[in-house]
Amino acid sequence: MGKLSVSNSVRRGREFYQEVVAEIRKTSFPSRKETMGATGVVFVLVIMVSIYLAIIDMLLSRGMALILS
Repeated sequence: MGKLSVSNSVRRGREFYQEVVAEIRKTSFPSRKETMGATGVVFVLVIMVSIYLAIIDMLLSRGMALILS
């Protein structure tokens, strides 16, 4: 286990910060059009899954009502 000093920790922290900044500069962010398209896809899928789950819930509720009545 190496000796840790305050100056070593500060140096390592500064190096880490510089590496993070360098990686963020390499990052490409989506355009507004791409973001809107992806949001639309997510919205449609959420609606589709909601409808599917509602149908399954309804069928299971009716099935349980038939079994218990």
